[in-house]
Amino acid sequence: MIFKSARPDFSLGRGFYFLWMGESLAVIGTALMEFALGVWVYNHTGSAVAFANVVLAATLPAIIFLPLAGGLADRVSHKVIIVCSDVLLAAMLFVVMALLWTDRLEPLHLYVFNALASIVSSFRQPAYQAAVNSIVKPDKFTRASGLMGISKNASALVGPLLAGILMAQAGLVTIVAIDLITFCSGTLLVIKAFSHARTPVPGGGGTSAGSVMRGALRNVTDALGFFKSERLMAGLLVYTMLRNALLSMVTLMITPLLLSMHTSQTLGVVYTWAALGGLSGAGLLIFVGNPGRLMVLIACADLVLSLCVVSIGLVSDTTAYCAVVFVAIAAASVADGGVSALWMRKIPTGSRASVFALISMLIIAATSIAIFGGGLIVDHWFQPALEPGGRFAESIGGWLGVGKGRGVALLFVVAGAVSVLLCLGTLIYRPMRRLDRLVRDEETTALTPAEVV
Repeated sequence: MIFKSARPDFSLGRGFYFLWMGESLAVIGTALMEFALGVWVYNHTGSAVAFANVVLAATLPAIIFLPLAGGLADRVSHKVIIVCSDVLLAAMLFVVMALLWTDRLEPLHLYVFNALASIVSSFRQPAYQAAVNSIVKPDKFTRASGLMGISKNASALVGPLLAGILMAQAGLVTIVAIDLITFCSGTLLVIKAFSHARTPVPGGGGTSAGSVMRGALRNVTDALGFFKSERLMAGLLVYTMLRNALLSMVTLMITPLLLSMHTSQTLGVVYTWAALGGLSGAGLLIFVGNPGRLMVLIACADLVLSLCVVSIGLVSDTTAYCAVVFVAIAAASVADGGVSALWMRKIPTGSRASVFALISMLIIAATSIAIFGGGLIVDHWFQPALEPGGRFAESIGGWLGVGKGRGVALLFVVAGAVSVLLCLGTLIYRPMRRLDRLVRDEETTALTPAEVV
């Protein structure tokens, strides 16, 4: 059975709840800041390219540093890395606030800030993911993933709305100040979380900078070795990369799709329903707890998501958009939580952070390629072909329509169809379908009842 009928146990330990609350504050503060910075840059430059550069500066540097960051997190205390990262981010926020206060802030400063913040976050994220493994018991990984999903979707729901109100009423300096407060409060909660868990300092083999660096690089090699020895986990990595790339591409493209036929107000309504769907999916994971046949659940949820992606390309009514997007993001949230729980169960204890970092790096790279490629395909192939008189106007255009935005709609149909094939292939291929049973769970240094204050 996929779902177990046992009464759900919602206890995850005080350590996890403090860690989760600290991370939630950081996620909400980051959502506020990212939205506000994009608005500020666009308002001051009027350039879409400048807006895109802010986003790229916040993501691309992480690709370079993530492998090293993961290796380092397997050699140095997770608490030290998370707290030091938060202190550095808070210091950078203070500099931005000072530049704003003295009216010296320029777009270039924000490019530099986002690039540095991306590098610091690349060290923080693997340490946080590995810390969850150390604090939560293995049979609670799925529920913990659901709670982390709630933070992510709540920030997506509240962040842009709150940031828009604050930008209009108080300006960017107030948002930077709020972000600074959330980071400092989150850091205190993280310190409190580790006081409830006797989490061992990872690694060994010397504490000098040189030995730590050599050990970090060795852990990166171990992460690659893990996927070489566990072929099914390498298959899960490919599956995760493809599903995240396709989902990110269509998530980004839904804005031009909707704006080609509707107003920005409609776009906001659709995004609200998407966030509500994400919260619903995360809530379902929390309630279910520890489902059996987790890989089957993931593939089925992604199959529902894929069919919804196809449907988004076919519908045009606002109500239909809201309904389909709600179901799609709810299914995506279930699949995301399930994949996260699988990684936490199967990754070796000694190289958790390294493997998490390698996964994040490859997902970011695949997502960037998919987004760039999707834009090129729409602009240079699909959209011209679906203009009046285009090569697809009489065939595909007969049921998809022709004109503005129809190239994006075709991209949704094609991407959804490819994703359907990916999910069906996963369900048909028996070893992949039974991955959670064929690959053994790793031992985890989780909290015992005596370790909870």
